[in-house]
Amino acid sequence: MTDPAHQTVQSLVRLIPPSVTPDFFEDYGLTLTAQQAQAVTTELLALTTYWITCAIRVSIPEPIGRRMHQAVHQQIREQWAGKFGLIQVSINQVFDVMKEKHQAWEQISRQGGEPIAIFSEAAKGLEADNVISPQDEQKLLAVFLDLVPIEEIGERIAELEQRLR
Repeated sequence: MTDPAHQTVQSLVRLIPPSVTPDFFEDYGLTLTAQQAQAVTTELLALTTYWITCAIRVSIPEPIGRRMHQAVHQQIREQWAGKFGLIQVSINQVFDVMKEKHQAWEQISRQGGEPIAIFSEAAKGLEADNVISPQDEQKLLAVFLDLVPIEEIGERIAELEQRLR
């Protein structure tokens, strides 16, 4: 992987929201337990890595893109307990679930769904898992909109794309 690609991976991983505490959600009108906050942290990780994966796949040539994708996953593994606070959650299990979610979200995207449709699907999944109540879905959408840095991911990938030319 080129040095600019490596730097971009580091930049992209820094964009992934860190562990969020129950107190954080109070600003959004959500009252969550530590376990619920951890589930939302995991969903934020899944959503952000989905957008990173999409941006890499669309804009970066295959050999470099594949190595970047692997490097993103490796850095997430290295920061699993520290940045993401996911000490009691199996990283392999989360990666398996993320893969399934990414495939479902990709279907939404292929059908013309905008990011809000994917965020809505993620919120509905957390509702189905009893992490949030139905009346909190819109509040959680606001969290996703505020914390998942889609534009910044696109900017970092566009900068790398220019440097690789």
